Amino acid sequence: MIEPWILSKLEKIKNASPIILRDPQRMIRSGAWAVDGWAEEHGYTVLFCTGNLALREMVEHVRTDPSARILLVDRSREDAKTLLFYPDLDSQAARKHKLDLSLRDFLVEKTGDNTWPHLVNDRNLSRLILGNLEGTLEAHRQLRTIDRGRFSDTDLYKIILGAALGINPFTKLTPSQVRRLCIEQHDILDELNR
Repeated sequence: MIEPWILSKLEKIKNASPIILRDPQRMIRSGAWAVDGWAEEHGYTVLFCTGNLALREMVEHVRTDPSARILLVDRSREDAKTLLFYPDLDSQAARKHKLDLSLRDFLVEKTGDNTWPHLVNDRNLSRLILGNLEGTLEAHRQLRTIDRGRFSDTDLYKIILGAALGINPFTKLTPSQVRRLCIEQHDILDELNR
């Protein structure tokens, strides 16, 4: 679901080099078609790293090939103590060839709802949302069924809870449904509690 969204952004700039793709929520997994397959098909070398030393080694290895096209996936978190440092690549890439991926942007585009809170980009919440993306979209639809305009942080937490547990978080559960959830979904509830 996220890969086609990323590919649509890459397709618009497929002849540029270097391309810098910022992915602080780590929506792209190593080996995913959205990067590796697309890059191979279009002749790019992917620099997929989180540390500066690995990045420098990769850049120096590719720099000897004048025809190399570079796609840098910067996975450093927004609040990281040490961000990736690539001033040479940054200066070579035009502004339109620097893409910032955001889970919130994806959700806004997918649902057409601009009221998604910026809190979805939080490290822990984004991990839970990405792990239950279809459930998150379904729980969002359930929110919109009961109220077309509201979207508080509490609603976001309910959406994440509903997606993880596979329930409609905006309805009142019966006591037997609560007992069944506590027994059947005990491990998920523990993970959410952490």
